[in-house]
Amino acid sequence: MKHILSALLGVFFAARLLAQVDVRVSLTQEQFLPGESIEAAVRIANFTGQKLTFGNRTDWIRFNVESTDGRIVNRISEVQESGEFQLESSTRGTIRYDIQPHFDLSTPGRYRISATVQLAEDQEYTSPAVHFEVFRGTRLWEREIGIETADVSTSNRRKYILQQATHLRNVRLYIRVTDDSEAATFKVIPIGPTVSFGRPSCAVDRKSRLHVLHQISADTYRFHLVTPEGRVETRRIYAFSDRRPQLRVNEAGEVAVIGGERRRASDDIPQEAVPAPTSAKPDDEPPAKPTPAAAK
Repeated sequence: MKHILSALLGVFFAARLLAQVDVRVSLTQEQFLPGESIEAAVRIANFTGQKLTFGNRTDWIRFNVESTDGRIVNRISEVQESGEFQLESSTRGTIRYDIQPHFDLSTPGRYRISATVQLAEDQEYTSPAVHFEVFRGTRLWEREIGIETADVSTSNRRKYILQQATHLRNVRLYIRVTDDSEAATFKVIPIGPTVSFGRPSCAVDRKSRLHVLHQISADTYRFHLVTPEGRVETRRIYAFSDRRPQLRVNEAGEVAVIGGERRRASDDIPQEAVPAPTSAKPDDEPPAKPTPAAAK
């Protein structure tokens, strides 16, 4: 009887602990292109009245992604270890993961994701599921390029694709970097909103870098320079001045933005230091006294 009572008490306290620990998953948006980063924020709230330790075992957190139409979603790998951390009672902590590399989400469709956190062998809890959608978007422009390799006799072919997607009446642009067959996606880069009445300008320079200039408001344009590896090398804002900004390619294969006026922004890449204001003498400063003449 004593053993049965102990077992029941253990179940009771474990259930009570689980009831006092809350886990939630949230996503930065509801729609993603295939290959785009999907950042899942896992928020853990501790109301147990005691300090809890997380991350002290290799499988303490697991993500489950399912297709709403019953298709099996292949797991490619497990998420990376977070390291050990603790939560005091009545506190919350948030940890973020990019789940895109760990699941095969190349097929457009609707999905749901949940997270399971394990404290001990008999203590785990699962968050409510959050839904999201993977869709292809509209292709606006594409260009296949060649990348030089160590072996000069061969070249690696890649492709830039500019895509447009509409979410909640907001039109957004994305740059996708793939292989020439589009079987492998190296990077999907969201480059922000665009106006529906303006068509983006694209050009590839002699270094196989992609330049994109698109209009984001009535008098404002955004410029991106992307490398074949999918890295954003430059991001700038231009405003309409005497004429609208445009991309210009010269005979040497160099691309530049002409027209418009450059405006600094907090998300510029690279960030440039704002020059310090030039110091000036006050208007009421008395003039310097003349040097006395040398005595004769």
